[in-house]
Amino acid sequence: MSAAEPEAADDPVVGELTSQILRRIEADTNGDAAAVLDDETLVVGRRLWEAVGSGEHPVPLETVVVLGTLHWLRYLRLPQDTDSTDLATALHFYGRLSMNHPELVPRRIRALIEATEAAQSNAAAMMSRADDLLTRAKGNDDIVLADTAIDIVRLVRLGVPQGHAARARVQGLLAVALSFRAERTGRPADADAAVDVARDAVPPKEADADSYRSARSHLSTALISRYKLTGEFADLTEGVELARTVAGESSNEADPSFAMFLSNLAGGLINLYKVTGEPALLEEAAQTGRRAVAQSSGSLSALGNLAGALKARFELFSRRADLDEAIEVVGRAAQVCPPRHPDHRVLVANHVDLLTTRAGPGDLDAAVATGRRLLDITPAGHPDRPQAAANVGLALRTRYAQTGQSGDLHDGTALEREALEAVEPGLPRWAALSSNMARAMTERFIAHGTPSDLHEACRFAQAAVAATPHGDPSRARRMQGLADLLERRSAAGLDAGTDVTDALRLWDESSQATASPVRTRVRSAVRGGLWAMTEIRDPEQALGCFTRAVELLDRLAWRGLERSDQERALAEWTGVTTDAVAVALTCGSAEDGIRLAEQGRAVLWSQLLNDRTGLAELRSRAPELVDRLSRISAELG
Repeated sequence: MSAAEPEAADDPVVGELTSQILRRIEADTNGDAAAVLDDETLVVGRRLWEAVGSGEHPVPLETVVVLGTLHWLRYLRLPQDTDSTDLATALHFYGRLSMNHPELVPRRIRALIEATEAAQSNAAAMMSRADDLLTRAKGNDDIVLADTAIDIVRLVRLGVPQGHAARARVQGLLAVALSFRAERTGRPADADAAVDVARDAVPPKEADADSYRSARSHLSTALISRYKLTGEFADLTEGVELARTVAGESSNEADPSFAMFLSNLAGGLINLYKVTGEPALLEEAAQTGRRAVAQSSGSLSALGNLAGALKARFELFSRRADLDEAIEVVGRAAQVCPPRHPDHRVLVANHVDLLTTRAGPGDLDAAVATGRRLLDITPAGHPDRPQAAANVGLALRTRYAQTGQSGDLHDGTALEREALEAVEPGLPRWAALSSNMARAMTERFIAHGTPSDLHEACRFAQAAVAATPHGDPSRARRMQGLADLLERRSAAGLDAGTDVTDALRLWDESSQATASPVRTRVRSAVRGGLWAMTEIRDPEQALGCFTRAVELLDRLAWRGLERSDQERALAEWTGVTTDAVAVALTCGSAEDGIRLAEQGRAVLWSQLLNDRTGLAELRSRAPELVDRLSRISAELG
C-alpha cells in the first residue's frame, strides 16, 4: 500500500462505500456487533479498497482509517482463532497510518505497533515484551497493558504453526493473560478462550516432562478461573484433579514451579469445598497451602490461599487458632504486597473482614481505620469498591453492636447499601451483599422499632435466598437468616400471613442442604423442631427435625478432627438428644426415643468401635493399608 494522503477522495463511489462502512462502525459502537461481522461488510470493504486502486496509488487518509477501524473491530469481536486475518490486516493499515498521523492511531494499537517495532518482529523478543507487559498489568491493575500483551502474543501466534516447539510457550502465556483479563473484566469470552488455548497447549505425554506439567498447570488455572466466572462445576472438578496430579508429579521441590503448583491446588481445593462442603478438602487445602508458603518463601498467592483455607476452617469448626493464624497470614501478605498491585485491595479487604470476625479488643477499631483508608484509595466504579465498602460497613455495624454508637449503624448501613447498588443483581456477590443488607435493616428495626425497616429486611433476605442457587453452601445460612426474620416479624405482630409456616419450611429445607456446613444444618434442624412444637403445634414435624439433628451429630464430630475439637463440637448441642427423645415420647413412639437416645449419646464411642474392628491384626500384616483406610474413613466422615 502506498502512503496515505490527507485528502479525502472525490470519487462518489468511494464516498458511498466509505459511508456504508462508517454506518456499520457506528452501529457496532452502539452495541450491534453483527454490523461489522457479516460477510457483506467484507464485500463492501473489498470494493472500497479496489475503488481506491488497491494500494497502487496514494490512498485517501479516510479510507485508511475506515478500513483499519473496520478490521480492528472485527478482530475484537470475532471468536478466538477466527480473527487472525483481521488482526494482520488492521495492523497493515494502522502501521502505515502511524508513519504520518500517529495521533489517529488508538493507544492500544499504537502500543502494539511500538512493541512490534521495538522487538524488530523477533518472536522471542516479542514474547519477552508481552510477558513484561502482563507483569506490569498485574502490578498496576492496568487492563490496557494486558490488552497489549494479548495482542502481541496473538500476533506472534500467527507465525507459530501447530507442532512447532515454541507453540506451547506462546499458548501458555496467552492462556494466563486471557485468564487475568477475564478475572478483571468479567468477560466469559476471555475465560472460554483461555481454556481453549490452554487445552491446545498441552503437549503429548511423551514430551518434555516439565513442559507437560507446566501446560497442564496452566489448563488447571484457566478452568478454575472460568468456574469462578460461570459457576460450571465440571470446570472446577477437572481443574482440581489436574492440579492434584501436577503437584503429585513434581518431585523436585527446589523447582520454583513446585510452589506455584501447590498454591494453585490449595486455591482449587478451597473452591471445591465451598461447593461440596466436604471437611477433608479444607484439611488438604490448609496442609497444601502451608507447603506452598514454605516452598515459595511467602508468595502472595500462597499466603492468600492459606488464609482462605484457615478462614473457611474457622467458619466450619470455630477453632480460634485458625482465625488468629488467618489474620496473621493476611496481614503479612498485605504488608509485602505493593500498594499498586491488584491483589493489594483484596488482601486489605480480607484483613478488615477477618478482624471484624474476631472482634477482640482493638480489632474493630483497627478494622474500621484500615477499611476507611482502603476506601480512600478505591474510587467509585472500581471493581474492588463494593467488597471494600461492604467489609467496612460490616465492621462499623459490629462495632455498633458492642458500643451502641448510632453513627456506626448509620454509616455502616449506608456503605453496605452502596456496595449492593454497585453490583449487578443475580451475581453471587449480589446475593451475599443483599443478605448483609437484611441484617443491617434488622439492626435498624431493633434500634428504632420502625416496621418498614423489618419489612425491608425481609425483602432483602428473600432476594438473597432467591439469588443463591441450590447446592451453594451459603444457601442454608441465608435461609436461616430469612427464617429468623420471619420469626421476628411474627413475634412483633407484623406477620405477612404465612410467616409462621414459611419459617418452618425454611428451617426444614436448610437442614437438608447437604453442601452446607454441618453446624449450620444442625442449627436449622433444632430451630425447626422447636418452632414446630411451640408455634405450629405439630409434634410429628418436630420429630422429623430433631431426628435429622441427632443424625447429623456424627458428621459434626467429623473423624478428621482432633478429639478435643470433636468434644467441643458436640458440647455445643448437649441438649439436642434430650429434646429429640422428649418429642418422640410426645408422639407416642418409645422405640424412636430409645433409638435417638442411643444414637445421640454414643457418637464418639460408635466411631471408636468402628475404627477398632479388625485393624490391630491388619496393621501387623499391612500397616500401609491401615493408614490408607484411616485416611479414607476420615474423608468419608
